[in-house]
Amino acid sequence: MRYIAIFLLCMLLVKYGKAQSFPITGKVIDESGKPVAFASVFVFKQNSINNKPIAGKITAEDGSFKLVVESAGSYIIKATYTSYNDFTKEIEVQGSINLETIVLTQKENKLNEVTITANAPLITKKSDRIVMNVQNNALAAGKSSLELMNLAPGVFVNDGKISINGNPGTRVMVDGKILQLSGDDLTNYLNSLRADEIQSIEVIAHPPAEYDAEGSGGYINIVLKKQKRAGFNGSANADYIQGRYASTNEGLQLNFKKDKLALFADYSFDKTKNYEDSKFSRTIDDSIKYRSIVDRINDYTVHRVHTGGIYDIDSKQYIGLDYTGIFASGIAPYNSTTNIIYPNANNNQNVIGSYPRSNSRNYNNIGFNYHIALDSVGSSFVFFSDYTVNNVAALSSAQSNFYDNDNVFLNDTIYRNRTPSEAKIYTADTKYTKAFSKTSTFSVGAKLTATSIDNSATYEGFDDNTWVNEPALNYIYDYKEDILAGYMNYNGRFLNTDVQLGLRGENTNTEGNLITSNMDIKRNYFDLFPTVFLKYGTNKNSSDYLTFYYGRRISRPSYTDLNPYEFYLDNYTIGKGNPYLNPSFTNSFELGYTLNNKYSITASYDRQKALIAQYASQSPADSLVTIYTHANFGNRTNASIIIYTPIDITNWWSFNNNIILSRQSISAQDIFIQKNIFNIQSNQSFALPDQFNIDLSVRYYSNIISGNFLYQPIFTTDVGVQKKLYKNRLIIKAAMNDIFNTYKLNSNIYYSNTDIGTSEQRRETQTFNLSLVYNFDLGKSFKAKKIESSNADEQRRLQ
Repeated sequence: MRYIAIFLLCMLLVKYGKAQSFPITGKVIDESGKPVAFASVFVFKQNSINNKPIAGKITAEDGSFKLVVESAGSYIIKATYTSYNDFTKEIEVQGSINLETIVLTQKENKLNEVTITANAPLITKKSDRIVMNVQNNALAAGKSSLELMNLAPGVFVNDGKISINGNPGTRVMVDGKILQLSGDDLTNYLNSLRADEIQSIEVIAHPPAEYDAEGSGGYINIVLKKQKRAGFNGSANADYIQGRYASTNEGLQLNFKKDKLALFADYSFDKTKNYEDSKFSRTIDDSIKYRSIVDRINDYTVHRVHTGGIYDIDSKQYIGLDYTGIFASGIAPYNSTTNIIYPNANNNQNVIGSYPRSNSRNYNNIGFNYHIALDSVGSSFVFFSDYTVNNVAALSSAQSNFYDNDNVFLNDTIYRNRTPSEAKIYTADTKYTKAFSKTSTFSVGAKLTATSIDNSATYEGFDDNTWVNEPALNYIYDYKEDILAGYMNYNGRFLNTDVQLGLRGENTNTEGNLITSNMDIKRNYFDLFPTVFLKYGTNKNSSDYLTFYYGRRISRPSYTDLNPYEFYLDNYTIGKGNPYLNPSFTNSFELGYTLNNKYSITASYDRQKALIAQYASQSPADSLVTIYTHANFGNRTNASIIIYTPIDITNWWSFNNNIILSRQSISAQDIFIQKNIFNIQSNQSFALPDQFNIDLSVRYYSNIISGNFLYQPIFTTDVGVQKKLYKNRLIIKAAMNDIFNTYKLNSNIYYSNTDIGTSEQRRETQTFNLSLVYNFDLGKSFKAKKIESSNADEQRRLQ
């Protein structure tokens, strides 16, 4: 803390006083009235436009910008964007000035006499987040939102678990709505949300206090496409994916706006089939060797519906209502061959197993929100509420045949279990913001989350050609969780420094009741979560700046991980839940420097106590059996240096690199893993003649640490091409993913400070994806409002 205080003091003392400043605001649009995102806007002193600008900004996605000059006088403002003519205008500044709209006119750039049209950058770095453009990304062809996340800088996804910059526990939002899902339920939701519906993905490594404190790995916000024209408009899409198996996706998005009413309805249908091949090996008691080969096929269908409307009560306030339904069903059967090799070959055993699994998931969410603008400066009041019901019905079966060393049949085991569950979540969230000026606001808010989950399991064995119930293995587990939270957040500017200070308090009350064992686990705890963000401009136009962040966050166990279910991968590999899991807490520090609003280098340090992660150990009852569960580990540390370098080689060829150098460690009573890790993600984009685009992504991870698993190097390359036709109404995308078929998840498993085994996994990562999108637009431009949700956090944990 001493060094943090010194740093803050230095930033405040660099400048003794602050000169009077004058903000310049406006919006950049094209000739059709559509906003021009990522345009460059500069301010020059009069008669010095050929010299260095005194201020500069990149426009936001809605085309808006804000610059600051430090004295009154005559200036020239200039706006530029590839494929548009430059805009210049003389302005007189005596106070704050609003330029309203700047209109850029289209120009033709010739390459061999052929027109080239540039798109928004594939990756954009902002002070608090990284934005990945999806709408014009050829690599997005046929991908789900979960697959898209792996393309975003710093993001890694494995088995539905998402991490940012090596930090696990990432939360997911859709249009600012926190999903109250986790595990398989989150995976199902994100797989059903396809790239054709997504405009961009935002990676927020360090969220402010107004976000729920849950999520040690930060947030990912999925921004959906929004139609901005009155009347009737929308799009239709069809995707085809070919790997070892074929998959398809079809969707329709409809929008209608007239006067004060806006309506929308989206529907998509997924038919997905893929595989997972695994090999497991371990040595037991330094003499017995275990080898297992597992083949799994996932085959499922998903229907997704999203509909709702927004009504403008007047020019200052509106209400919104929306519904999301996801209805999924599928099978995921396992087949395994296991060899147990003893020092005496006569004791060897071979086990051939079949483990059919099926499930259905019905997710229903209805949300309401109300917004009112209280003044012209930016003061507002917001209320939003959600009610979610998530039902899961799963059936798992197992049949294992045992053979001796001479392949003579010995015996078999047959059983099955049903594990239904129902989760009900109600959330209510309110926020009041008082704007004192364009650069100074104070917000307060409160949130209530009430969760109730009913779980049960029924086990049956097969004896004498009859299914027989086994009451000793049945259970009923009910879980309740109530969280009451409040926060306050201040944003302002002092001594050329943007300041954001926040404090959030959350009181959590939980009860897990394993009724069949008369075990009732209750917890009640209150915690504070402060956040500090500082941004200090080191030059006059603040295009070069220092940033500092500190935040404290919590990671609660997912509802699925708490459920004491038990399933068998084979007779020697068991997965089970852990109702005794406790929350973990993370303290994060980050110091960064950005040059010219583009290049950045960041040093960060994260320390997490009581880390929740998957844990593999040998069963105390049978050393041949490995149990996979989630546990509170010990401490996790991650010290990183992150380098972000976007480079525009020409007006049609650009690429950016995100490099992470880190030293990560996990320490617990039985485990200590420490590793120097190098990750690089390189994306290149080519804007070619005749509305052609090519995108290339290369990703390399030297290692990944997850629980007591240490993953070996991972390398993959994707390439995609996009063609726009009929005045951009028809968009054709094709992508080849994992071109060299190098993506594999090989890991070593550590227990009691020794390597107890290895795991090798291959999945359907090498695919050819083809996507067709047709846009229709029959109306005028209007501003699409955002429907917010209060239960995004809880939806993530439903799995």
